[in-house]
Amino acid sequence: MSRLQNICYAILFATLAIYHKQIIGFLTLSRTSSLETYNHGSLDVCLQPDPLIPSNKRTEQYVKDKVESAAYQREIINKLSGIIQIPSESYDELGPIGQDERWNIFFQIEDYIKQTYPRVLSTVQLDHANTHGLILTWKGSLPPEEAKPILMLAHQDVVPVLADAVQDWTHPPYDGHFDGELIWGRGATDDKGYMISILESVDLLIKSGFEPKRTIILAFGCDEEITGENCGRPISDFLFERYGRDGIYIIMDEGSMGVQTEFNQSFAMVSVAEKGYLDATINVTAAGGHASNPPEHNAIGVMSEIVVELERQAFPANLTPRNPMFGFLECAVVHAPDSDLLRNVRGRLGDAALDKRGAQKALAALLRDMQYYFKTTQSVAKVNGGIKVNAIPELVTAMVNLRLAVESSVGHIKDHYEELIKPIAKKHGMAFQGFGDESSSSSVRKISLSTVEALEPAPVSPVASEAFEILSGTIRHTLKPLIEGQELIVTPYLMPANTDTKFFWALTKNIYRFTPINLVHNLNRAHTTNEFIKASEFVREPYFFATLILNADDAAGKK
Repeated sequence: MSRLQNICYAILFATLAIYHKQIIGFLTLSRTSSLETYNHGSLDVCLQPDPLIPSNKRTEQYVKDKVESAAYQREIINKLSGIIQIPSESYDELGPIGQDERWNIFFQIEDYIKQTYPRVLSTVQLDHANTHGLILTWKGSLPPEEAKPILMLAHQDVVPVLADAVQDWTHPPYDGHFDGELIWGRGATDDKGYMISILESVDLLIKSGFEPKRTIILAFGCDEEITGENCGRPISDFLFERYGRDGIYIIMDEGSMGVQTEFNQSFAMVSVAEKGYLDATINVTAAGGHASNPPEHNAIGVMSEIVVELERQAFPANLTPRNPMFGFLECAVVHAPDSDLLRNVRGRLGDAALDKRGAQKALAALLRDMQYYFKTTQSVAKVNGGIKVNAIPELVTAMVNLRLAVESSVGHIKDHYEELIKPIAKKHGMAFQGFGDESSSSSVRKISLSTVEALEPAPVSPVASEAFEILSGTIRHTLKPLIEGQELIVTPYLMPANTDTKFFWALTKNIYRFTPINLVHNLNRAHTTNEFIKASEFVREPYFFATLILNADDAAGKK
């Protein structure tokens, strides 16, 4: 064989080897049902960015030194304790701002912020949305067209404390008591700790002499715990008018998980979506009369039949790739220590991605303890009917609270309810009025459905974006794993509840909900007795937020 032939064969075999490698690689990518698919390193699944260190090392070091000093920690603890002492409760039945005096407590919150952060208030522009919605804008050197602003949200209001429950608190709910380890009080976690932390981050950056290129906005609602209509929506409208559609770079708001341990692995759980929401009202009306001459089925009996049917035909649990929890499980099977459960999950992920052989239902069933994240849930929360034991009830009302899976919609839920309930009305010879049916019926015996409040599931924010990469790199630089010797893995997650971000969908696709601490004991007992926050974690939150601002500023103006 000649030298030329040898060279030709070598080129041929090298070319075949390249194509063989590409073909094998393609087949590996295509065979998503194989166990090897989700082995670490075999696919670009849940890749973790390097810790992201700001280029402005002087400012970062200034902030870091501050938050690690004992004097500063005492100071920020006192600031949180002080704002907890203002009982800024929001109530479902509040009248309009300016008419209901219970709104006036929020003037005290604003005054407290002004008194506690005079340097911030002398630097930023303060705007009001519907009186109590606060918008603080630290203008950057670059116009918003060149560098979209960063927006950080928090809310001033808290869930009311029942008078009868005050005695059950270890420390009074509005004392802001610090016992040397925990800061106790309503709002410590939800959400005054978050609000103080982002204010502190801006205050520290101003003290350091930092001057942003990218505009920084802090916005504080006054009614997140009820509807958000009085402050959350007006704030969003204000910012939309100023910056327009997709005019914000990234939105940060409180998260429901933070840093947690699952599958014996430390995760930073960033909620990239929220479940939808629906309050449905079911009314059953019938003729009344004396209880000595009852019908075979009175309105309470019919309502009972409806409730039983709704629970019998509950929504199934399916885990699809549209759900951010699918991404979380990918991260778990790649990064968490091996276990029997994870091997079972790994074996089903590929088939679930393609919905083969009912794999999505099987995967959800395997993770029964987490099914709330994989399905639309429903809870019959209130039932009212009857006024006297010897009178036949004329009206029975049930209210159902539903939290919609990301794959569902308000329309789908309404259709499902109408399909289940309409046959019951027909069975009992009753008229039926579905959602949105405005036609009137002269029939005394009727079943009618209506909506109190409805919200579609939130759009899923991207994890393949510059904004998420900056957020992830910041998390990995500033926060530590809960288990020593591990990496802290940043993962997408799902917010089961709803925040004020529901009003901000038009402002950016990059909406992330994350609290940079370990939230334990049911979100540190938010919404119930003995709410608290761990001081050693809380005092470091401003370092995270300040570093995020610095890292986002580094990306400002880059094409």
